[in-house]
Amino acid sequence: MTMEVMAGYNVIVLTEKATDSRAVLCPERGGILIQLTLHGKDILYLQEETFADPAKNIRGGNPVLFPICGPLPNNEYQLNGHTYTMRQHGFARNKAWKVIDQASNWATLQLQDDEESFKQYPFHFSLEFTYKLEDGKLSIYQTYKNLSSETMPFYAGFHPYFNANHPNSRYEIPATQYVDNEDGITKKYEENLKDLPIQDAKNFNPVSEGISRLSNNQDTIEVEYSNDFTTIVVWSERPNQYVCLEPWMALPGGFEQMEGVVRLPAHDELQAKCSISIKLG
Repeated sequence: MTMEVMAGYNVIVLTEKATDSRAVLCPERGGILIQLTLHGKDILYLQEETFADPAKNIRGGNPVLFPICGPLPNNEYQLNGHTYTMRQHGFARNKAWKVIDQASNWATLQLQDDEESFKQYPFHFSLEFTYKLEDGKLSIYQTYKNLSSETMPFYAGFHPYFNANHPNSRYEIPATQYVDNEDGITKKYEENLKDLPIQDAKNFNPVSEGISRLSNNQDTIEVEYSNDFTTIVVWSERPNQYVCLEPWMALPGGFEQMEGVVRLPAHDELQAKCSISIKLG
């Protein structure tokens, strides 16, 4: 592991020379994976001006979503008779994470609750994510710890922006239906996804297997995920430049929904895993 400076931020560079692979993390900007090269291929999109400006949400890389994925109705939720306010995708992507361990090809980052997070989410917690390059694949080993004396609800996820051109891409998503964000209707997944507009996200749920794929005419990106992740979201703001293929633990909507929301007992922990790899054509 080495340290560099990018857009004024200290970043961590992980390398695996044998596979020509490289991962760049920025603890200050939400612990985000900002760049990823596997087998010599740069696979993540980045809108650099959004990374440089701390007032903006980063368009690119692989932001961490916690304790929610997607929006809440009116940015609010109810819990134990109280109303709390939280922005889309939660607060983890806007917090500074801490590096607690590292080596040349891996690093462990940690996020813990603070006074500001407690106002939005009244729980004491610790997240520990280990990013590891192994055999040309990036794996993210996640530990979610509930440090509170009561059950802690959450549904976490990732938001990777892959370099891609939507109309020329092929998708393999192990689902038979999706919720269309344009109208909120659940629809059968019968069409060819490349013919569907994706500026309004398509939320595929439930997924039946732990792998989804995004292909062009040459290479195939594979996103693998443990069975804690029940949903794959496909979305893009610039479909001719990137496509997001996002593993989420639940559909958006709040902690009141029953399916997918993790309800972690007091002083317990959950371990999950996601990985990104590429098969070269």
